Amino acid sequence: MEQIKTLPLNAVKFFYFVAKYGSLSAAAEQLHVTHGAVSKQLKILERHLGVLLFLKQGRNLVLSNSGTILYQCCRESFAGLESAVQRMQQRRRQELVISCEPTLAMKWLIPRISRFQQQYDFNPVILAAGGAVDFQRQGIDVAIRRNDFRWPPQLYAEKISEEQIGLVQRPHLTQLKKLHTHTRAQAWQNWRQVSGLENRRYQGDIYFEHFYLSIQAAIAGMGAAIASRFMVHDEIEQGILQAPHGFIADGSAYYLLSQTAFATCRNKTAFLHWLKKEMV
Repeated sequence: MEQIKTLPLNAVKFFYFVAKYGSLSAAAEQLHVTHGAVSKQLKILERHLGVLLFLKQGRNLVLSNSGTILYQCCRESFAGLESAVQRMQQRRRQELVISCEPTLAMKWLIPRISRFQQQYDFNPVILAAGGAVDFQRQGIDVAIRRNDFRWPPQLYAEKISEEQIGLVQRPHLTQLKKLHTHTRAQAWQNWRQVSGLENRRYQGDIYFEHFYLSIQAAIAGMGAAIASRFMVHDEIEQGILQAPHGFIADGSAYYLLSQTAFATCRNKTAFLHWLKKEMV
């Protein structure tokens, strides 16, 4: 492997195209570069290897003995690479990598994703993360985000649903503490603003780091929390939690973000349509 460390691999690619198509001009056309660029790369490779790879016969280029050895190797290697890339792309087309805010992923998306899989022939891969999205570095196709931060204007953004919040608690509890979360520090203040309801008397305050934990604390009967309708939907349906004042739009909304247009990818389009149907 010592030779590979210093081998100019880009020049090897240029050599392969010249050998395959029989001329510098044909190779340049295939690679969308100039004749001079191809010639330069060939000289780099020959200088590195210390051999001539082509011989001139009139106006034609023919492989030298050394060139024939290298071309046979390149042909096998590039065929293997082509096959590997096709397999990877085929597998990629069968997946959709979704980044979703952690609490929404745990409490809403994951419990429903089996319904999606029954309707479509590709697999969703869910990554739990919030805030800014690095699509390329993390290999993300789409991201579900609430518009509580500014994303880059070049991203494609489709609105899915309005956020609705409400006060939730275990039924029949009368002595309640207020459950707070650092990730939605203004939740109680926002609730007062959108509901117009004054705070009742509470028996104290309990603070949690994450939104999910405050909801779990409410489920455990530790007090009352301000929660998203989507994140407590199942517990409300099952009677585990109640929302005495209902749920009210707080002015924010959930969006599906993508680095490329949704219409260019059937998987993205399918997931977007499914979200809009389910997240109502």
